[in-house]
Amino acid sequence: MHLAELRQNMEAQIREGQLPEALNALLALLPDRSEIYRIVSALIARLNAANKERFRNTIDFDEYQRRVDQVSADFFDLLAGLKESDFEDKPASARATAGKQGSVLYRVPDVMQIQKPTRCTIRVAVDEDTILENILLDEHVEIKSRVEISDVMSAELIDPEGNTFLINPLNKHTQLVKDTGFTEWNFNVTPLIEGVHQLLVKVSIMEIVPGFAEPIPREVSLMETVTIVAEPPTRSLAPSGEFKPSGQSFAFQSSSIAEKESEVNYSKSVEPQIAFPASGAPPAPNQRPNRSLRALALLLAFLVIVPAATWAIVPAPTIDWWVASVKDNPEAYASYIQEYSEKGSPHLEKAYFYKAETSGYLADLRAYQEKFQQDGKYKAKVLSKITALETKSLENIRERPDQMKIRQFVADFPESERLSEIKQAVENRPENREALLVEVEKAYVSSVQVRPTEAKVVAYLRDFPKQDRLNEVDAAARANPEVFQKVQAILEDAYLKKMEQNPTELQSDQFLDKFPEPVRKERFEKILEQKPVLKKAAEKRMKRIEDVRKAREDG
Repeated sequence: MHLAELRQNMEAQIREGQLPEALNALLALLPDRSEIYRIVSALIARLNAANKERFRNTIDFDEYQRRVDQVSADFFDLLAGLKESDFEDKPASARATAGKQGSVLYRVPDVMQIQKPTRCTIRVAVDEDTILENILLDEHVEIKSRVEISDVMSAELIDPEGNTFLINPLNKHTQLVKDTGFTEWNFNVTPLIEGVHQLLVKVSIMEIVPGFAEPIPREVSLMETVTIVAEPPTRSLAPSGEFKPSGQSFAFQSSSIAEKESEVNYSKSVEPQIAFPASGAPPAPNQRPNRSLRALALLLAFLVIVPAATWAIVPAPTIDWWVASVKDNPEAYASYIQEYSEKGSPHLEKAYFYKAETSGYLADLRAYQEKFQQDGKYKAKVLSKITALETKSLENIRERPDQMKIRQFVADFPESERLSEIKQAVENRPENREALLVEVEKAYVSSVQVRPTEAKVVAYLRDFPKQDRLNEVDAAARANPEVFQKVQAILEDAYLKKMEQNPTELQSDQFLDKFPEPVRKERFEKILEQKPVLKKAAEKRMKRIEDVRKAREDG
């Protein structure tokens, strides 16, 4: 790939909101110990640090966006200064990870209950011991050892039949694979139809190929058979305590490496265990131990150690919470919420959060926000999950925009300030463009009406220069005096722009009806100079209004 083409593709990725992907793609092309490699690594570190601080709610969104914009600007500068010699130690056709080996683990239960979300997992790690950390090794786990892996990989679960499973990915499709720790993809899989069905596990190395603008995936797909039942499974169909062989092996070979079959090693039967860091610190979010196991262990320990008399005085909310935690599904948490929403319980917030976390539904996340909007312990995590769903919805609209999707987006995300992305998607589609733009303008107005903000008003005035629905946006902004105070000047400018060419008495009167003491008074008077009679009448009216205000202030 020529340098100019590489630069153009990566700049396009940044503009499309794919900054992490562009950074990691460039990193894979650079010599490991070069100065440019270190600079790109530093940019990635800055971006990750900003993500962590935003997730922990230690910086607000504006500060987070400022940091992301700064990383983007620095990356643009870096791309502009790239030279062919920056890649000389490592040709573009070379794989950054050719010959790099590791392990792949995936867990897809072979029995699932209909309409019940089931967590499925795919992991990749360089070190085989690392891939076994913080996971329950049961009969559903498969491990492929000594397979070729790369610095950037993707993983998917696919429903080949198209309507058998509802698959909700909880991580980005493409992720960076580091030399330490493991990279994990989690999915909430909800079976929709009873019977025996297929679920496709697909893991891909993202390979740079000369002549192609985008990385080309080298894929390995494994078909898993899943039995979907109406009642909760009482036992697994696979032999207990052993990994289930698939009869297939992963073969991730680079074209520069001789073809050879990867070895498949199965661990011996192990006792379920939860591995914590040696320091005793809590595990990272993607290494969190199974909640239900922890609750079950606590409950069993309590039953064994505590006398019956003590058990009898344990508060009912605590006992019921242990039971819900052991079940660890949306239905159990919903029952707990229904039971204690009025009675009260110290575990109520966790019940709301875990219900949303296990279901992955927007409605459950909103329920948590509504209940704990002031000082919720999990506010940042819930906001992050909602943002992920918002991004997914935007991607769906970008792929194929239509009226119903746009309306649903505004209904689902009334706080969103990303409607300009929908407008851009519609403008890039020649079919139904005009009709969809009408729908998009309606979405802008509806969004301001539901939840007015300064940014939304500014976006409407910027993105729709004709401003056919200016009166509605103005009325929506006035519903929130704090917002109106911030946008009054730009709203006045919008109305005055319509008056510039040929001001009328009706326009002058309507302007003063809306803005009796205008911020843009001088501009208003200058426009009326075209018609002295109108100007004199307007000045007289503004003087009366000012006199009334002063008299009121003087008491």
